[in-house]
Amino acid sequence: MVAIAPLKTKRQFETWIDQQWVAMSLEGSTEGYTLRLPDRSLNVDAVILAEGSYSLLLDGSSFDVTVQRSLTLYSVTVNGVPFEIALRDPRQLQHRTGAGENSAGPASVTAPMPGKLVTLLVAEGDSVEEGQGVAVVEAMKMQNELKAPKSGTVEKLCVVAGQAVNAGECLLTIL
Repeated sequence: MVAIAPLKTKRQFETWIDQQWVAMSLEGSTEGYTLRLPDRSLNVDAVILAEGSYSLLLDGSSFDVTVQRSLTLYSVTVNGVPFEIALRDPRQLQHRTGAGENSAGPASVTAPMPGKLVTLLVAEGDSVEEGQGVAVVEAMKMQNELKAPKSGTVEKLCVVAGQAVNAGECLLTIL
């Protein structure tokens, strides 16, 4: 067993929870780690048991965790219960849903995670209102309706229904 050396810097991520991206950060100190979520902070101690296998102590509760990473998802088992987790680094995203809602320029609606575009709810040239559903993406066996980040006109459709999409891939652009 090897104790994990604390991070020297703060790392920021976003994870997909309840059909939305949620910001979180992980900070290391001499005491261990602090995981900061929007509604709370958790103290974390971690020990590597083997490659991809960890023993975590979160606010006094013990968890056995195994992690396998694919290109865009993490398959995580916590005390025998499997989860699929999507993480993204917000610094690496160029276009995000909502990024242009108050600008005069174009705004892209992007796939929040890898999946399949089930349907486009709009066509090129359609007028849309901010918050209107514009596309449905299926990811991790859940369908997610994506909303227009601003009012305007659909300038371009970047994909077609039934197409596999990657996280951050442009689905459509609104002027």
